[in-house]
Amino acid sequence: MGESSSPTVSVVIPAYNAAPWIAETLDSVLAQTFLDFEVIVVDDGSSDKTPEVVAGYGSRVRYLRKENGGAASARNVGIRAARGSYIAFVDADDLWLPEKLQLQMDLFSRHPDLAWVYSDAIVFDQESGQEAFKTSDVTKLYAGDILRPLLLFNFIASPTPVIRRDVLGTAGYFDELRDLHGSEDWNMWLWIAAKYQVRFVERPLAKYRRHATSMTGTMHLQSAFRSRWTIIENAVARDPERLSDLREQALAEVCLGMVGPMVRRGDRRGARRMLGRAARLVPCDFRILLYWLQALLPTAIVDWVPSVRKFRRWAFFRKDAPSPDPRRRD
Repeated sequence: MGESSSPTVSVVIPAYNAAPWIAETLDSVLAQTFLDFEVIVVDDGSSDKTPEVVAGYGSRVRYLRKENGGAASARNVGIRAARGSYIAFVDADDLWLPEKLQLQMDLFSRHPDLAWVYSDAIVFDQESGQEAFKTSDVTKLYAGDILRPLLLFNFIASPTPVIRRDVLGTAGYFDELRDLHGSEDWNMWLWIAAKYQVRFVERPLAKYRRHATSMTGTMHLQSAFRSRWTIIENAVARDPERLSDLREQALAEVCLGMVGPMVRRGDRRGARRMLGRAARLVPCDFRILLYWLQALLPTAIVDWVPSVRKFRRWAFFRKDAPSPDPRRRD
């Protein structure tokens, strides 16, 4: 890691009660083959041993502490404190592979006007450590002008982007409204995608941790639903000429993303209501039938149907219906 007062990259890590995972995250960041970077941990009011764990890394990590305000506010504190020309983000329980920064900075070197770069990522299980799937297994990854496909699905995993700092100055900071809780990253990617083209590294360069959690609560699901709906409506309102024809499809995607979590919580009636809402928005979408199977059939039968299993996995990756996140305070 470089000791320069003006490193090339600033790595911002928001952390809330992250003591069980943050050492592994920091180790993965500090193991980068690209050396000219700084690491900034922004503690969002943790009440566990997060400060002590981070202190063990000494001068290799800059530690900032703030009152609890959510991941978006923590990222914004990190951006303001950053000294690098590029900003990279990783949550305090996700991991980077050693060549992540090197491969992405190589792209910036070959394309000096490039504004931001992301990559494929691996989802892995918290309990077993076993890799479940890659982002590219469940959705296509796009380059260039990605605004339209990004409105339909957030295919940019949060620990993967590296963004030119002046781009963040143009797009603004992460929206700290609690109404966007859990979807702040997708909201930011849409702002940037409206103004700048992007490239990606096809290899997985980060690992996204899937926590073993209890069933998602009703209020959490409703909050997630409202936040994703709001983000889509706002994006369409900002750029109607490019996005208005996708509005119904994008809103239907939000509805479909709620089905899996509702079924897992035992709320099959709520899942069917969401499917009815999606069907009214996009009546000819064949995937609704697969979701109906998930909402109606016993789990053992659903797990036996390969096409439905794939959609269950796809639904997990969606950011519009997250499981309870132990890193954040609602």
